[in-house]
Amino acid sequence: MTRRLLAVLAAGALAAAPATAHAQLRTSFSLAGGLAAPVGDLSDRVDAGYNLAGAVNLAAPLMPIGIRLELGYNGFNGRTSPIAYTDHRIVSGTVNATLALGVTGASPYLIGGVGAYNRRYVAAAGTSSDRTAGGFNAGGGLRFPLGTVSTFIEARYHQMLGNTIDETNYQFIPITVGVNF
Repeated sequence: MTRRLLAVLAAGALAAAPATAHAQLRTSFSLAGGLAAPVGDLSDRVDAGYNLAGAVNLAAPLMPIGIRLELGYNGFNGRTSPIAYTDHRIVSGTVNATLALGVTGASPYLIGGVGAYNRRYVAAAGTSSDRTAGGFNAGGGLRFPLGTVSTFIEARYHQMLGNTIDETNYQFIPITVGVNF
């Protein structure tokens, strides 16, 4: 009888564990957009552009650390002087850790992570160049709660880890404004 009772209790605990873990994990979504500033080699080819991003945020209640899975699109206008360059776009998929530095009201946070970056442009002759490289990002932001949603402003440095020959050593800084819901 004791073994049956223990078996039933163990089965109940195992069945309840995923539901308890799921209930403790907060999931939110983010949409953001703003300015994308080219840095380094990229700034020699393009002018400032725009940034669009969407993300899934995962966090545990009362924990300052979270995870953000993010897709980003950065479009840059090609420079015409001294050499004509075409418009560039960089699509990124990143996994980031976030660290909240405050708990109430407007609260600052740090963010950083790694991911894959794909850059593409069409050359003057009509041929396209498309390359993918790994990379990292780091930055910070400020959250502003507004009822059931919160807004944020954020700046991050992104670095593609490539080389000059493949033109995959690009750096840029998106400055975005977004909403979490």
